[in-house]
Amino acid sequence: LKNELQMKNMILSFLILLIVSSCTNTEKLTELENRIAKIENQNKVLVDSLNSVNVEFIKPFKIYEKIVLSELENSPNQIISDYEFLIKDYPNSFWRHEAKKRIENVEKRKKYWSEKDGWKLPEKTKKPELIEIIEPMVISCPGC
Repeated sequence: LKNELQMKNMILSFLILLIVSSCTNTEKLTELENRIAKIENQNKVLVDSLNSVNVEFIKPFKIYEKIVLSELENSPNQIISDYEFLIKDYPNSFWRHEAKKRIENVEKRKKYWSEKDGWKLPEKTKKPELIEIIEPMVISCPGC
């Protein structure tokens, strides 16, 4: 009878210990799940930010760069059309402003383009060399 009672107490103690350790494991699991959820949210914010940077800056810049580098190969109307495409597709981009300035520049240079010869930009005028002016050394002494 005494052994039976001891056995029941041991089983009861074991069950209590099992329940307590189970609760601790559940808390740890819940904490781990919360940390994972927080990391996933932070990752989503970073991915959204990266996509935003890509859409607002990198993609428009790549298009702008391609247009600028191919200007000498294209007619003024084609260049202007390309810049207008950039402005229309990326209205909130920094490169929209730059594209508008380039359109104005191409409008001013239209007279240097012909269907036959392409772009014939005027020669740059040479600037005259600057002559160095040497000032005479002046010695000043107190009381002179």
